[in-house]
Amino acid sequence: MAGIGFELKKLLKDDSWFGVVKTYAYAGAISSGPWVLSILGIMLVGIIGLTNQSTSSYWLSEFLVSVTWLMSFSLVLSSLIQLVFTRFMADQIYLKNTHIILPNFFAALALLTCLSGIVAVLLWLFLFRELDFFYNLLMLMSFVLLCNVWLTVIFIAGMRRYKAILIVFFISYTSIVLLSILLKSIGSQGLLLAFMLGHTIMLLALLLMIFQEFDADRLFRFDFLKRKNIYLILIFVGLFFNMGVWVDKWIFWFTPSTSDSINGVLRASIIYDLPIFLAYLSIIPGMASFLLRVETDFVGTYQAYYKAVNGGATLDQIEKRRNTMIESIRNAYLEIIKIQGVTLLLFFVVAKDIIKWLDLSPLYIHLYYIDLLATAIQVLFLATLNIFFYFNLLKQAFWLTFGLFILNALFSWISILLGPAFYGYGFAFAMLITTLIGMYVLSEKLNHLEYITFMLQR
Repeated sequence: MAGIGFELKKLLKDDSWFGVVKTYAYAGAISSGPWVLSILGIMLVGIIGLTNQSTSSYWLSEFLVSVTWLMSFSLVLSSLIQLVFTRFMADQIYLKNTHIILPNFFAALALLTCLSGIVAVLLWLFLFRELDFFYNLLMLMSFVLLCNVWLTVIFIAGMRRYKAILIVFFISYTSIVLLSILLKSIGSQGLLLAFMLGHTIMLLALLLMIFQEFDADRLFRFDFLKRKNIYLILIFVGLFFNMGVWVDKWIFWFTPSTSDSINGVLRASIIYDLPIFLAYLSIIPGMASFLLRVETDFVGTYQAYYKAVNGGATLDQIEKRRNTMIESIRNAYLEIIKIQGVTLLLFFVVAKDIIKWLDLSPLYIHLYYIDLLATAIQVLFLATLNIFFYFNLLKQAFWLTFGLFILNALFSWISILLGPAFYGYGFAFAMLITTLIGMYVLSEKLNHLEYITFMLQR
């Protein structure tokens, strides 16, 4: 738990205004930097494509939509393994069995490569076979590559190598932008090739860091799939979380009245997609606050509580530690709400200027407002889910993510039936309801933490 927390505590020792700003900037960069760099990188590629006046905008649209689909479905597929393997890795580090981590990681990568490869080939044969061969080949390779990247990134995050992830993402997406300049004359296939090469650089760099951290006694081990080591519920938590975040986009893509066909197979919702991705850029301050408070205040009180439990402290001492821990969680929520609330107001004020600067229709404004609110709530959702994981409340985490998926799908479908004025409300209300329920359940569990700790152990 301590890795990034030590670094943040070191920065917090400088209690000047500059020191506080520097600490929050660092926390924001490592918590949401890769996501922001991904969005900005793809947007820059789009801007570069627009400078090529010799071609139509068709291939640019095809590239941007292809990348969005690749990101979406690779995240969902890789989520089947991500949390399961991360939990296995954490357990083995705790047990000091670090020599088996790297062979199991190789085995997980091999398994995910085979699974994603089979899915990609089947899609090629049954859905994409009428499209260009080179385009299909690039899509297949990029899909398999991204699945491996997401697993590797979460592995590195488990090592608390946040700064390294940020640097690698910056180098990778800078490479994608530069390669796009060189290859844009080929059209969408050139941009896809740049996208694939940039992520190849990313994967190789991340793998190099892993090789430096761990030793291996053999090439492959499948211990992470053994019944005693696997938490099956984590498969569904990861799956429903990613599906819950993306299902509203899928519904808008596959509804004819809200989307357009791009290349005969892929579809995109012009009115829905852009505002939500722009809104995600506003979560940096909230994510910074979330990481800062969890990794400094909460983790310390969490460790102190369980140290008292395992060390045979009196019930009164344990209750005091619990109350201190609950107070740190409450303060973390309050700070996220305050900081993300101020950020939300600022983005509301400049929203019209952002839409105008991007030369978008004023019709985007209302949906952009709703998406800004929804993404702000999502920061609280992530904080709640993360704390569930700390206390091993896996069933609660499952129902929280499952509820997000069901409600987002239901409300988004209803919003389409109600008309354009209600677009975005489905995602916002689903996120609000599940977050409030999650916070209530967490509060109830914390109020009975001693009972859960002592009486429900097996």
